[in-house]
Amino acid sequence: MYSWEDIARKIRKTKKQLFFALYCLPHGDDQRFVDSVKRIGKEYNVVSVEKGEENGGISMVYHIAMEPSGSGFFADFNKLLAYLYFADQMALIPVVEFSEQSRYAESHSVNGSSNPYEYYFKQPGAVSLEDLDRLGSVIRSRRENVILAESLNEKRGGYTKSEKHLDEMGKIFGKYVRFNETVGNMLCAGRDEMLGGRKTLGVHVRGTDFKWNYNGHPVVIRPEEYLREAKEKFGRGEYERIFLATDDSGALQLFQEAFGSDLRFYQDAMRDNGTESVMNSSSTRENHHYLLGCEVLRDMYTLSSCEGLVAGLSQVSYAARICKRSRGERYTDEVILDKGINYHRKYNCPK
Repeated sequence: MYSWEDIARKIRKTKKQLFFALYCLPHGDDQRFVDSVKRIGKEYNVVSVEKGEENGGISMVYHIAMEPSGSGFFADFNKLLAYLYFADQMALIPVVEFSEQSRYAESHSVNGSSNPYEYYFKQPGAVSLEDLDRLGSVIRSRRENVILAESLNEKRGGYTKSEKHLDEMGKIFGKYVRFNETVGNMLCAGRDEMLGGRKTLGVHVRGTDFKWNYNGHPVVIRPEEYLREAKEKFGRGEYERIFLATDDSGALQLFQEAFGSDLRFYQDAMRDNGTESVMNSSSTRENHHYLLGCEVLRDMYTLSSCEGLVAGLSQVSYAARICKRSRGERYTDEVILDKGINYHRKYNCPK
């Protein structure tokens, strides 16, 4: 005969099981999720880090080994910031390695390195990738580590970031992200050429494959909508120039017709008027993939140096806002066009 206390305990247990089953149900076709759940209790490589005395004067090293994702430059970069946040919170020394299968990797060394991350950046700490071979203990990154940074984001979701999240990532950017000399000089020269010390309104128009309205991505904003906002802000007479960063040649033409000589843009950047991402483009130019990374970095950095911003929900515009905050700055005008996120049945496929 069960007591009322036994019955209540059984009900509580059943409720927990039902809630967990409901949580798992949407992930039932995600084999990685299913396998991970099945391994719980048997997984031997899940680690926790205890803060304590330094071991021989060297803190624990955290190898951020970015897996090939097929994503754009700043989708991976913004994920890297989440790994760096984990390292920072756990008092680890980060060492970053981008995959040779990255969309921006070349088959040969660039800027003295075969690590695609070092094409553009210096290592964030005093430890190099080569040092890993001689270190006795190294923690390797896991995809789950990014969850710590995502917990800062009250809005939750890849394309909806809260102010708290942006502020914290700005601190991480400022603390750990360092451009190498070649890229740093290129970014500063481009910024100076585009802005010329004039008060500038920056506009980012994300086109090409975004027109497909991918699942989990922002609902597409038409170039005409960006133009309307830009005209309104620029028409107040507070800005001397307008800088346009876009992967879409149609959007560029639209803005050229509207702003004429007041418009600044990088003439050597790869653009397309179709629905194929520029990162998938091919070219006979030397170091094409590396240069694609340089071009989007240059756009982001110049946008971050403008006084105002008109943009949508994109990885580039998020990075520009984070980069600006890393310097303790804010935009005078920050207009983010947002029609929400696409949710439809097929994962990451057009409607």
